[in-house]
Amino acid sequence: MQDLLDRLAPLIGHQPSLLFGVLLTFHVFAGMTCVASGAVAALSPKRRGRHPVLGGVYFWALAVVFVTSTGMSVLNWSDDAYLFVLGTLAFGSALFGRTARRQRWPGWTTAHVIGMSASFVVLLTAFYVDNGPRLPLWKELPSIAFWIGPTLIGAPIVVRALARHTRVRSDLRALIQLWHRPVATSTDAR
Repeated sequence: MQDLLDRLAPLIGHQPSLLFGVLLTFHVFAGMTCVASGAVAALSPKRRGRHPVLGGVYFWALAVVFVTSTGMSVLNWSDDAYLFVLGTLAFGSALFGRTARRQRWPGWTTAHVIGMSASFVVLLTAFYVDNGPRLPLWKELPSIAFWIGPTLIGAPIVVRALARHTRVRSDLRALIQLWHRPVATSTDAR
């Protein structure tokens, strides 16, 4: 196990604790699973089969990424607190997109595409912000490039997906109406 920790040290800039090393190992494998399954799900036809299966794999792998990034952030809060924020945003976006799909909200297709796409963009942003300065081809880039690059590349792809697979205006109107419905209380029943 010490050999693994020694190999991780140059990659992360410090000698990790055993717990940090274990979390990082699961985090890396879950992150690679997210990138592969998320990309294939996004590029697959939107019907039963590959898209929902790989979307589920993406969601649960992202849950592991979120849990492990939270643990690593807590262990190294002064340097990694931003990773907790990005992990929360990524998982929260995916949870929003998955919930919209599973509960079939009015306008769910737009909410699903936006939520899942945003989670993927935030996932990539977290990867590049944390690792970009150590990547050979990109270490000369200014740090702002790692923060905005995934969004600049992802936004046109998301817009294209929305145009091809949703009815954005009517979906957004339906979602707004859903959220503005009065909530029934116990006094309303009387």
